[in-house]
Amino acid sequence: MARIGAFICWCGSNIAETVDSDAVAAYARTLKDVIVAVSYKYTCSDPGQRMITEAIKEHKLTGVVVASCSPRMHENTFRKTAATVGLNPYMLEMANIREHCSWVHSDRRVATEKAKALVRMKIEKVRNNQPLSDITIPMTRRVMVVGAGIAGIQAALDVAKAGYEVVLVERKPSIGGHMAMLDETFPTLDCSQCILTPRMVEIVQNAKIKLYSYSEVENVDGYVGNFEVTIRQKDRGVDLSKCTGCGDCWNACMARNQIKVLPPAGTAGLLNAEETVSVDALIAAAARHEAVLIPLLLSIQEKYNYLPPNILKYTSATLGIPLSSLYAVARFYHAFSLEPKGRHVIRVCMGTACHLKGAVQVADAITSELGISAGDTTADMKFTFERVNCLGACALAPVVTVDGEYFGQMTGKKMAALLKKCD
Repeated sequence: MARIGAFICWCGSNIAETVDSDAVAAYARTLKDVIVAVSYKYTCSDPGQRMITEAIKEHKLTGVVVASCSPRMHENTFRKTAATVGLNPYMLEMANIREHCSWVHSDRRVATEKAKALVRMKIEKVRNNQPLSDITIPMTRRVMVVGAGIAGIQAALDVAKAGYEVVLVERKPSIGGHMAMLDETFPTLDCSQCILTPRMVEIVQNAKIKLYSYSEVENVDGYVGNFEVTIRQKDRGVDLSKCTGCGDCWNACMARNQIKVLPPAGTAGLLNAEETVSVDALIAAAARHEAVLIPLLLSIQEKYNYLPPNILKYTSATLGIPLSSLYAVARFYHAFSLEPKGRHVIRVCMGTACHLKGAVQVADAITSELGISAGDTTADMKFTFERVNCLGACALAPVVTVDGEYFGQMTGKKMAALLKKCD
């Protein structure tokens, strides 16, 4: 025959302010097989745990229900407490009457009734529980990290340093991820390659790390500690044992070069005659650069103050570059804008130094003066207001730029005066 004890926690005022814990305990005493039911202010405290162990011994309880906070916090605590006096730890259940009840209800009567229902369900569950014992399973001490950006690289190195084998899978031909495309890193403005490149070399040199680049995870089977993973390596057309990373094959790649010589197509009606001449000149000028895309988009934005959709379509068709590639670059770099900007672009630095010296007040002054929030443009298209993480001039904090010109030691009054000077 089951002999169950129920212990209702007040959790200070977290539960008791909304739930009548004494009423819940009184209700629990009326339920089948409940031998003892009490409420206590802090059940997880040492006196509270001692109360539970003494009740288990005195009443020879076969099961326990603790109604308190989330099991994520204290289930392990109470199960260990029960085990100290011989009760199987899996004969203890927790009813969450805090997160699931008191914190989501304001009506004390409704919350109390719900708490009673939660306790009743857990008592019924304990009645049908079976004593369990912990099991151990053999574990393959080998780790797979999916994605070899800077986070994946560092994770693989940390695991390998701890002495375990690592399989690092990257779907692109080269590791490094987005960080490899950055110039500087916040907040120190260090060169991203200075941080990333040594770690990329460590990955290749570390005997405990097996790198699968240009590969994808196709299937995962098994269970914790014993997974079986199928990795598909894509066809490279390159003999990896002979590859030195010289880049000659990339420069001579027919598929890559074919994209560059595609004839202009699908440009009819996208631009007027004046725009066509202007954009063609920008494309011709950018073609002198080895990496054509970013300089070209910067030139377009400088002329039009943003990247107009029709010009992006024209550029895509003219260069034979997928439109999705243009948008991918435009969305990745914060320097580009796909929305029209005002004639004057105001940027307020919100870095640590600027923030501490009053950048928030400067931003508030801009909002008050122009009636727009950060990220917005005035209706007359005169001003665009942006908040940025760093402008690289901490000694002048707080710093503001207007159309690229720096203004240091800014205040709300100075900012209002500066805005009035903009024509």
